[in-house]
Amino acid sequence: MSSESASRVPADRWAVAILAPHFDAVRDVFSSFEVAPGQKLSRLRQTGLLVDPAIRDSERHYAGCRDDGRQIVMAPQAADLPVPTLVAIIAHEFGHAADFAYPANWTFKSRGESALWDGEAFELDGRDFKFGDEEVKGSSARRRLWGARHPDQVEWSADAIVKAVTGRSLGYCGRCMLQCFSGGKPRPAGLR
Repeated sequence: MSSESASRVPADRWAVAILAPHFDAVRDVFSSFEVAPGQKLSRLRQTGLLVDPAIRDSERHYAGCRDDGRQIVMAPQAADLPVPTLVAIIAHEFGHAADFAYPANWTFKSRGESALWDGEAFELDGRDFKFGDEEVKGSSARRRLWGARHPDQVEWSADAIVKAVTGRSLGYCGRCMLQCFSGGKPRPAGLR
Protein backbone atom coordinates (compact mmCIF):
# COMPACT_ATOMS: atom_id res chain seq x y z
CA MET A 1 0.00 0.00 0.00
CA SER A 2 1.43 3.38 -0.93
CA SER A 3 1.64 6.17 1.61
CA GLU A 4 -0.66 8.22 -0.65
CA SER A 5 -3.54 5.70 -0.51
CA ALA A 6 -2.99 5.04 3.21
CA SER A 7 -3.53 8.71 4.03
CA ARG A 8 -6.71 9.23 1.99
CA VAL A 9 -9.88 10.07 3.86
CA PRO A 10 -12.92 8.03 2.73
CA ALA A 11 -15.24 10.10 0.53
CA ASP A 12 -18.22 9.98 2.92
CA ARG A 13 -16.07 11.06 5.86
CA TRP A 14 -14.64 13.90 3.79
CA ALA A 15 -18.18 14.95 2.81
CA VAL A 16 -19.24 15.01 6.48
CA ALA A 17 -16.23 17.18 7.31
CA ILE A 18 -17.37 19.71 4.69
CA LEU A 19 -21.15 19.48 5.21
CA ALA A 20 -21.37 19.37 9.01
CA PRO A 21 -20.16 22.93 9.79
CA HIS A 22 -22.64 24.42 7.29
CA PHE A 23 -25.41 22.18 8.58
CA ASP A 24 -24.65 23.16 12.18
CA ALA A 25 -24.63 26.88 11.34
CA VAL A 26 -28.02 26.71 9.59
CA ARG A 27 -29.44 24.57 12.41
CA ASP A 28 -28.31 27.22 14.90
CA VAL A 29 -30.10 29.95 12.93
CA PHE A 30 -33.36 27.97 12.77
CA SER A 31 -33.34 26.57 16.32
CA SER A 32 -32.66 29.99 17.86
CA PHE A 33 -35.35 31.78 15.82
CA GLU A 34 -38.06 33.27 18.03
CA VAL A 35 -41.48 32.56 16.55
CA ALA A 36 -43.03 34.46 19.45
CA PRO A 37 -41.46 36.32 22.39
CA GLY A 38 -39.52 33.75 24.38
CA GLN A 39 -40.57 30.87 22.11
CA LYS A 40 -37.89 29.38 19.85
CA LEU A 41 -37.89 26.50 17.39
CA SER A 42 -35.95 24.48 19.97
CA ARG A 43 -37.07 21.07 18.64
CA LEU A 44 -34.79 21.72 15.66
CA ARG A 45 -31.71 21.45 17.90
CA GLN A 46 -32.39 17.70 17.73
CA THR A 47 -32.38 17.59 13.91
CA GLY A 48 -29.44 15.47 12.85
CA LEU A 49 -27.39 15.11 9.69
CA LEU A 50 -26.95 11.82 7.85
CA VAL A 51 -24.72 11.63 4.78
CA ASP A 52 -26.01 8.89 2.51
CA PRO A 53 -25.43 8.51 -1.26
CA ALA A 54 -28.85 6.84 -1.64
CA ILE A 55 -30.62 10.23 -1.37
CA ARG A 56 -29.14 11.24 -4.74
CA ASP A 57 -31.74 9.52 -6.91
CA SER A 58 -31.76 12.21 -9.61
CA GLU A 59 -29.51 14.95 -10.93
CA ARG A 60 -31.05 17.65 -8.70
CA HIS A 61 -31.54 15.71 -5.46
CA TYR A 62 -28.86 16.47 -2.92
CA ALA A 63 -30.90 16.35 0.29
CA GLY A 64 -34.16 15.40 1.95
CA CYS A 65 -35.82 15.75 5.33
CA ARG A 66 -37.46 12.99 7.31
CA ASP A 67 -41.18 13.64 7.78
CA ASP A 68 -40.82 14.23 11.52
CA GLY A 69 -38.11 16.89 11.09
CA ARG A 70 -35.56 14.95 13.16
CA GLN A 71 -33.11 14.11 10.37
CA ILE A 72 -31.84 15.69 7.18
CA VAL A 73 -30.13 13.34 4.74
CA MET A 74 -27.55 14.76 2.35
CA ALA A 75 -25.72 13.17 -0.54
CA PRO A 76 -21.91 13.23 -0.24
CA GLN A 77 -21.86 14.99 -3.63
CA ALA A 78 -23.43 18.06 -1.94
CA ALA A 79 -19.95 18.76 -0.53
CA ASP A 80 -18.86 19.64 -4.08
CA LEU A 81 -21.51 22.37 -4.51
CA PRO A 82 -20.67 26.07 -4.20
CA VAL A 83 -21.14 27.12 -0.56
CA PRO A 84 -24.03 29.56 -1.26
CA THR A 85 -25.96 26.80 -3.07
CA LEU A 86 -25.18 24.31 -0.32
CA VAL A 87 -26.40 26.68 2.39
CA ALA A 88 -29.59 27.43 0.43
CA ILE A 89 -30.31 23.69 0.09
CA ILE A 90 -29.70 23.12 3.81
CA ALA A 91 -31.94 26.09 4.66
CA HIS A 92 -34.72 24.65 2.46
CA GLU A 93 -34.45 21.31 4.28
CA PHE A 94 -34.61 23.11 7.63
CA GLY A 95 -37.76 24.82 6.33
CA HIS A 96 -39.19 21.31 5.98
CA ALA A 97 -37.86 20.34 9.42
CA ALA A 98 -39.58 23.36 11.00
CA ASP A 99 -42.80 22.49 9.18
CA PHE A 100 -42.70 18.81 10.18
CA ALA A 101 -41.47 19.30 13.77
CA TYR A 102 -44.27 21.81 14.38
CA PRO A 103 -47.12 20.37 12.27
CA ALA A 104 -49.91 22.78 11.35
CA ASN A 105 -48.25 25.64 13.25
CA TRP A 106 -47.25 27.63 10.16
CA THR A 107 -49.48 29.33 7.61
CA PHE A 108 -48.73 31.06 4.37
CA LYS A 109 -51.07 32.78 1.96
CA SER A 110 -49.17 32.80 -1.31
CA ARG A 111 -45.87 31.85 -2.86
CA GLY A 112 -43.08 34.30 -2.22
CA GLU A 113 -44.46 35.50 1.12
CA SER A 114 -43.06 34.65 4.52
CA ALA A 115 -44.79 31.96 6.52
CA LEU A 116 -46.57 33.11 9.66
CA TRP A 117 -46.33 31.32 12.99
CA ASP A 118 -49.72 30.41 14.36
CA GLY A 119 -48.69 27.83 16.95
CA GLU A 120 -51.42 29.00 19.30
CA ALA A 121 -54.09 27.84 16.87
CA PHE A 122 -52.76 24.30 16.96
CA GLU A 123 -52.30 24.25 20.70
CA LEU A 124 -55.87 25.35 21.48
CA ASP A 125 -58.37 22.64 20.65
CA GLY A 126 -61.77 23.88 19.59
CA ARG A 127 -60.55 27.16 18.06
CA ASP A 128 -62.15 27.86 14.70
CA PHE A 129 -60.23 29.16 11.71
CA LYS A 130 -60.58 29.44 7.95
CA PHE A 131 -58.65 27.26 5.51
CA GLY A 132 -59.32 28.91 2.18
CA ASP A 133 -63.08 29.26 2.04
CA GLU A 134 -63.66 26.34 4.40
CA GLU A 135 -64.50 26.98 8.06
CA VAL A 136 -62.56 24.45 10.12
CA LYS A 137 -63.43 23.54 13.71
CA GLY A 138 -60.58 22.87 16.09
CA SER A 139 -56.97 21.88 15.70
CA SER A 140 -57.53 18.22 14.79
CA ALA A 141 -59.18 19.31 11.56
CA ARG A 142 -56.37 21.76 10.94
CA ARG A 143 -53.78 19.03 11.35
CA ARG A 144 -55.76 16.76 9.01
CA LEU A 145 -55.76 19.48 6.34
CA TRP A 146 -52.05 20.12 6.93
CA GLY A 147 -51.35 16.43 6.32
CA ALA A 148 -53.38 16.42 3.11
CA ARG A 149 -51.42 19.19 1.38
CA HIS A 150 -50.33 18.79 -2.22
CA PRO A 151 -46.57 18.11 -2.61
CA ASP A 152 -46.12 21.58 -4.18
CA GLN A 153 -47.72 23.18 -1.11
CA VAL A 154 -45.28 21.29 1.13
CA GLU A 155 -42.33 22.62 -0.90
CA TRP A 156 -43.66 26.18 -1.02
CA SER A 157 -44.28 26.04 2.73
CA ALA A 158 -40.62 25.11 3.33
CA ASP A 159 -39.50 28.10 1.25
CA ALA A 160 -41.94 30.42 3.07
CA ILE A 161 -40.56 29.24 6.43
CA VAL A 162 -37.01 29.90 5.21
CA LYS A 163 -38.08 33.46 4.36
CA ALA A 164 -39.70 33.89 7.79
CA VAL A 165 -36.58 32.68 9.60
CA THR A 166 -33.82 34.22 7.47
CA GLY A 167 -35.58 37.20 5.91
CA ARG A 168 -34.31 36.01 2.52
CA SER A 169 -36.25 34.48 -0.35
CA LEU A 170 -35.13 31.25 -1.92
CA GLY A 171 -34.94 31.14 -5.69
CA TYR A 172 -34.25 28.23 -8.00
CA CYS A 173 -31.20 28.55 -10.23
CA GLY A 174 -29.38 26.82 -13.03
CA ARG A 175 -30.16 23.91 -15.26
CA CYS A 176 -31.13 21.68 -12.29
CA MET A 177 -33.15 24.39 -10.54
CA LEU A 178 -31.22 24.15 -7.26
CA GLN A 179 -32.05 26.42 -4.33
CA CYS A 180 -30.22 29.75 -4.23
CA PHE A 181 -30.45 32.99 -2.28
CA SER A 182 -29.24 35.27 -5.07
CA GLY A 183 -31.77 35.64 -7.83
CA GLY A 184 -33.27 32.62 -9.46
CA LYS A 185 -36.88 31.93 -10.25
CA PRO A 186 -39.74 31.05 -7.91
CA ARG A 187 -40.08 27.30 -7.40
CA PRO A 188 -42.18 26.00 -10.28
CA ALA A 189 -45.09 23.66 -9.65
CA GLY A 190 -44.14 20.03 -10.12
CA LEU A 191 -40.40 20.44 -9.43
CA ARG A 192 -39.16 17.30 -7.66
